[in-house]
Amino acid sequence: MTYRMGKTKAIIFFLVAFLLLACTARQSNNKQLIWADSLMRSLPDSALSVLQNISTQEFTSPADSAYYALLLTQARDKNYVVQVDDSLIRYAVAYYDKVGNTRMQAGAHYYWGCVYRDMNKQTEAFREYLIAAPLTKAAGEKRQLGLIYNNIGYIYYILNFKEKADSIYQLMENIAQDLKDTDLWAEALSRQGSIAFMKGSDYFSVAERKLLDAFVVADRIENNEIKADISATLSRLYNQMDQDGKALYYGKLNLALRRDTARAYRAFLILGDAYYKIGEYDSATFYLNKSLLSKDYGRRADAYMRLADIAMIQGNAALSMQLERYSSTYKDSLYQFRRNIVTDKIVEAETDAQLMLHQLYYKGRLNIYLCIFIPVTIIIIMIVFLLYRKNKQYRGKNDLLQKNNQQLEKVNQDLSQHYACLQKEITQRDLEIENLRKELASCRIDEEQREKIRVELDEMVLRRKALVKEAFLHSPLYAKMQAIIKDHLDKDASDKEISDQEWQEFVVGMDVEWNNAITDLCVKYQLSKEELHLVCLSLAGFPFSHLEYLLHLSRKTLYRKKNVLLKRMGVEQNCGFEEILQRK
Repeated sequence: MTYRMGKTKAIIFFLVAFLLLACTARQSNNKQLIWADSLMRSLPDSALSVLQNISTQEFTSPADSAYYALLLTQARDKNYVVQVDDSLIRYAVAYYDKVGNTRMQAGAHYYWGCVYRDMNKQTEAFREYLIAAPLTKAAGEKRQLGLIYNNIGYIYYILNFKEKADSIYQLMENIAQDLKDTDLWAEALSRQGSIAFMKGSDYFSVAERKLLDAFVVADRIENNEIKADISATLSRLYNQMDQDGKALYYGKLNLALRRDTARAYRAFLILGDAYYKIGEYDSATFYLNKSLLSKDYGRRADAYMRLADIAMIQGNAALSMQLERYSSTYKDSLYQFRRNIVTDKIVEAETDAQLMLHQLYYKGRLNIYLCIFIPVTIIIIMIVFLLYRKNKQYRGKNDLLQKNNQQLEKVNQDLSQHYACLQKEITQRDLEIENLRKELASCRIDEEQREKIRVELDEMVLRRKALVKEAFLHSPLYAKMQAIIKDHLDKDASDKEISDQEWQEFVVGMDVEWNNAITDLCVKYQLSKEELHLVCLSLAGFPFSHLEYLLHLSRKTLYRKKNVLLKRMGVEQNCGFEEILQRK
């Protein structure tokens, strides 16, 4: 009798828990969606690829659709895809607000803000960030909260709310230090330095210290994007401090670190201004003219004004006046643009965010009450139904498990087939390369044909290198490495090991990709096994923070080994292995 009562209580408890979870289900059981989610942090490009290949017709529930909408928006944002339509993320926000899942609500509102940011709707973006911030804090998602603070602080920053922006970035810095997240930390220090610079000459020393500290942190993690932003501000700062040599140095560094064209335009302007300050007007004019290709009104206005100054110095008053008129035109356009983001609208957004948060709070409380009281009223009926359907449910679970295993097996088969196809294509490219080299060595062709073959050969070699890299990303070894990293991130340990044979195959594959340059490097500098693996993993694109999981070495030991190796090679400490091989 006691046993039966205990069993009944257990069933009741399970049922109530199940129904409560159903009320706040955060995601579906779709394997592809879960896989994409797991890749999002470390491999956002792979996550985007997985999501783009999912057929939405497979979704059988609103939970699937909402989860997909949130993940796809997140993946696009992490891959710097500009989004101009908010219909997708709007659906996710509506769903998660309805079910009341705090964690998913937080993510949905945050990425809605990111979409609005891409659409240049700064007021709406600001409102969504303000809604997302307390939800994210309640969900315990500290890193996402740091990202939200970064976006809120930036809006305050561009609207010249210096004190508000500075306080937000201080909160961001505290989160970064708690998480030991050097990316967030470098960003927070950089922003605080920029704000201090905006405050005027009395704060220049504070700005310099913050920016140099940020540069050290960014350099340590080899984050060139943040280093470029810091270099840009340092160049402008040293320009104002009349330290022309430093201004020019950081202006050049800023340009060298830029990869995307949009941000390069700003680098051209900064470098042109630095050359202007030291009186090298030809160089200044060259870079200022390049910055005029930017679509940013403020950047064009500043470039035209500096070009006007140069024209006046060189005695061309007519050209100087014309350039000043261009500058004024773009300043007027910039003023009209910024009228869309006035203080009143920001205050209105803050108010709207508070009202929305109150609504979400009461809706969430109502959902909790419904999820508690409704199961209580039907619990007895459900127990009878549960007992009646017990055997059928067991069969259903087995069928579902089998189906999931089949799906997983199909995914693995597809990956294996793709890998095999890539290997076949690589072999074909090898044959074509060999034939081209034989043809190039032939004495029976003229110089024009020889040059054409050289171009074709170079293109073929580059294509083969890309295929080798793609083959590795679809190989069982790469999947195993990612599984090891995920195990360590999730539970600080992994039962998987990379065998000596697998290490050997990996090294050979990387050597093939780099045209035997790794073998040359190994022979020349007598690399140890650990050093060889360190070089190959770095060239394969693995973050340095993940190498400790694959090599079973502490991060401190890895940094020491890397620095010792770089010193042996006679290169600077911040130099990457890819750069070293490209020099060879």
